[in-house]
Order: sequence, then structure tokens, then C-alpha cells
Amino acid sequence: MILPNKSTIILIRWPVVLISCSLVLFRAEPISLSFIVDLAVGLYALSNICLYFVDESRFHKLKFNVWLIALDTVVLTASLMINGRAETNLYLAYFLLIIVCAIFESPRIIAMISLAAPFVYAAFFFDAADHNPGSYLQLVFLTIVGFFYGHFAQLVRSERLLTERAEQRSQVKTELLNILSHELKTPLTVIASYSQALKSSALGEINGDQERAVTKILQQTEHLENIVNVILASASVETGAVAVRREELVLSEFLDELRQNCEGTVVNSQVALKWDYPASMPVVMSDPGKLRIILLNLVNNAVKFTDQGEVCISARHESEHGKMVFDVKDTGIGIAPDQLPFVFDKFWQVDSGRTRTQSGIGMGLYIVKAFAELLGGSVKVNSALGQGTRFIVELPIG
Repeated sequence: MILPNKSTIILIRWPVVLISCSLVLFRAEPISLSFIVDLAVGLYALSNICLYFVDESRFHKLKFNVWLIALDTVVLTASLMINGRAETNLYLAYFLLIIVCAIFESPRIIAMISLAAPFVYAAFFFDAADHNPGSYLQLVFLTIVGFFYGHFAQLVRSERLLTERAEQRSQVKTELLNILSHELKTPLTVIASYSQALKSSALGEINGDQERAVTKILQQTEHLENIVNVILASASVETGAVAVRREELVLSEFLDELRQNCEGTVVNSQVALKWDYPASMPVVMSDPGKLRIILLNLVNNAVKFTDQGEVCISARHESEHGKMVFDVKDTGIGIAPDQLPFVFDKFWQVDSGRTRTQSGIGMGLYIVKAFAELLGGSVKVNSALGQGTRFIVELPIG
């Protein structure tokens, strides 16, 4: 069984704490201000108990572990100095053991070196006539040092190896995305082009039944292309292949274009699209491609789950707060309170029975949240069953 990183670190620090405290308590001669030294020993022992209350995630950060190693190295060295029995040879063996543990990568070799170190040192330098407990503690000290620094050396190597493997997987996924983007979207574009040519009678006249069939082909091609785009977008977020390309954006012109693109979204005559934004809006710095995806996903989602009423899209520029706010509100079926925390999860869908008759795979809102955060903003949702849903996106203007 592999222990969690937190438990492992706390467990391996206990011998270090105990040997440091013992070396100080069994010092050769009394020192001035000994009560302060003894208090420091108690606080150091208490530090390992306090680690039990530290969040697990902190122990997976290299910076946190480095600070722990630095603290323990200072305390170990200080305990040897305070002990007063350590000779120069012990200090040399101490630092040499740290270097050796950092060089070897095999845990088995590190364990053998740590176990052998006190015997090698004793054979050459240990004075057997000195039966003081503090002297014997020096031999235990070397074993603990070997295991302690060997563990952290292995930890750093493991983190580095995991990072390298993650980068390799990310690169493979990115290359796969590029292949999929070309191999899937290219034939879809060809199918759509020929279908459009047939429908427009560019390749000859067609009858009514043929025209309806071609229309269905175009609809399904568009549906499949949307699914491919959603999958590629979500995969690019997962692999980190997506990048922000900020440029000057005239909000009013951008929204006018978006409004035209959304005109054909509503096929239900009982649902109206309403737009509310000033005729003149300032120029901001943002990524128009990702902003368009965010708003289109929200509008399409609102239309999809609104049987009657309206979908209102509003936008405003709050220069005093340095942000732009987009609001998409519908009068649709709404979302139950217990489902609201999960709306931005991958593959989440509001109503499995309803979505079987609608397009989508439950990735739209996941992409909305991912892209909003990528642009340095946020998205919030308010909803109640039967009372519609409201999404508010806040993005920085620079």
C-alpha cells in the first residue's frame, strides 16, 4: 500500500525530530540560556504534530517540501553543534551522505548506504571507550540522515518524471487533436459544400423530396461539425493546447455580428431572442474567438431549453471596475437547486429525457467556464425549476 504524500513525509520526519531532540538533550556540556534551547526543541517536536492539520495538497508542492528540508537541515546541523561531541569527521560524513543520497536513484541502494554508513563511520572514527549515549546517537544520526534525504531525493525525481510524462502525453494529445481537426472537419466541409450545391440546384434541378433530404443532410452535417468542434475545444482545454490571442475588439460591432449569427438559431416561433446593449460600446482587449464560443454556447443552451417565452442577451461595459459583463437569461425549464453545483461539469446535462431529442453532448457549459477562466474572468449561474436560467459572464477589458 502506498501512503499518501502527507502521511509519508510526517512519518519520515519523526525520526529526524527525535534524533535532533535527543542530541540536544544529551549534550556534552551545559550551555547558557538552556531553557530557550529546550523550548526550541519542544517547538520543533510540535511542528511535526502541526503538519497533521496542514492540507494534503500542500505536501504535493515542491516549494513546501523544500522549506521543510531546509528547516530540518538547519535543525539537524544545529543539534550536532549543540551536542558538542561531534568531530569534524562526523560533519564530513553527514554532508557526504547527503550528496551520495542525492546522486543514486535506486531506493534499494540508498537504503543499503544509509544502513552501512554508521558501521563504516564507527569502524574508522568511533571511540568505543566512550559509552556516553550522546556518542551512540551520532551513529543513529547517520542512518536517519540517509533515509531522510534519500526519501526527498526520490520525491524530487518522481515529481520530475511525472512532469516529463505529463508533457509527453500532452504533446501526443495535441498532435492527435491536429490530426482529428483535419481528418474530421475536412470531409464534413466537403459534404456540406456538395449538399449546399445540390440544394441550390447548381448541379441540376431537384424535386421537393430530394430537397428535403438534402436539407436533413445539411442539418446533420452541421450538428456533427458542432460536436466535433466541442470535442476539440474541450480536449484543447484539457491538454493546455489552447492559447489566448488578445486583440482590439469593438464590442458593439462584435455583438452585431453575433446577433446576425444567432438569427437562425431559433426554430420555435414561440421563443424570441432579445438583445440589450448600447449602440456604441468601447474598444477592449480580448480574444474574440473564445468570447464568441462562450456566448454562442450560452445562447444555444438557452434556446434549447426554452419552449416558450424569450431569451434575453445583454451586455454592458463597466469601466470603473475594468470589466465587461454579459448576461444570458431565458424563461425555460430551469435547473433544480441540487443540480446547480454540477452545471459546469463535463458531460452534465439538465434533463436526460429531454436531451435525447436535442443536440449536444453536455460539454458546452464546461467549455464556457474553461474559456471564461482562461480569459481571466468568471461565470455564474442562477436558476430555479420552471423559472428559467440566468448566466452572467464577467471578463476583464484588458
